Amino acid sequence: MEFEGFSWAVYWEDEGIPNPSYRLTQAFLYVIHYRTTLIIGHMHEKENYGPKHFDKLIYKLAKIHFPDWIGFKEERCSFNTELADRILRIRNVAKWRLEKMSDSKL
Repeated sequence: MEFEGFSWAVYWEDEGIPNPSYRLTQAFLYVIHYRTTLIIGHMHEKENYGPKHFDKLIYKLAKIHFPDWIGFKEERCSFNTELADRILRIRNVAKWRLEKMSDSKL
């Protein structure tokens, strides 16, 4: 599992997203962000990258156009308590590190 840096969305290595020649991370940013909210469920209410309805719309469009993409497997698009806890812990540590780094530079 990897994190997309600006939206805190997650993706897996076998999904083909971090291919430098295609820039798929940027193309699928709203898709992987919305999917991350599905994995986390209601555990993280402050999640906010782009309007939620837009993320959901792009997610649905991507499912229509790329139905066989491995990232749309049920286990990667469903609430998962263990994975959600892990994602939120990683996010909290990353946010803490960013705050610590910005505080030390002031």
